Amino acid sequence: MASSSSIFHAAGAVLVALLCLFWATSVSASESRAQWIPDGDTIHMEDGRRVRLLGIDAPELGRDGGPDQYYARESRDYLRRLIDGRPVRLETDSQGPDRYGRILAYVFLPDGRMANEVLVEEGLAFFYPHSHQDREFQRRMLEAQKRAIMARKGFWPRILSLPQPPAGWVGNRRSKRFHHPESHYAARISPQNRVALSSLEQAFLEGYAPARTSSPWPDAD
Repeated sequence: MASSSSIFHAAGAVLVALLCLFWATSVSASESRAQWIPDGDTIHMEDGRRVRLLGIDAPELGRDGGPDQYYARESRDYLRRLIDGRPVRLETDSQGPDRYGRILAYVFLPDGRMANEVLVEEGLAFFYPHSHQDREFQRRMLEAQKRAIMARKGFWPRILSLPQPPAGWVGNRRSKRFHHPESHYAARISPQNRVALSSLEQAFLEGYAPARTSSPWPDAD
């Protein structure tokens, strides 16, 4: 008959194996090089994958003859210099691709820094929270954003000086999005989730991101 000690060690080994299996199915990592970087939060890899940097949003480049958003080219060019043909490590979770077929990933540079965090810390992208994101990742990204705002890096000086609605902005505590007070979506926020935000600076410092329908982002000059 097996001793209690050997049974304990066997059970421990099984538990470790199960934990490793869980991690492998929830997070996967791979290494590749960028082939093309179309904007500040998207990378097309040499292996054919299209990657969306998880948890951030960068200003949009104009499409179909439309204007670029403010700081869109600066954001894209910085990401190009940051990667510069070097191999990067992609870590993905179990979310699957977004609606454009891009995989959502943490992008790690050869020196160990996370490109997602670097772009936010330099004021070239803002933190875009979702409820499924890892809490430690959210904490890091919000701290990086606060440092960029306090130092007035990148696009923040102009963004934070934009005209404000007289009544301020309306935040949704559940979605972590903020809306123009006259937006149809703002009117639909339940009282328990409704948050008054007096300024863009308060909204971004508290980890709210602009709703697509109420984005205050200006066009490039």
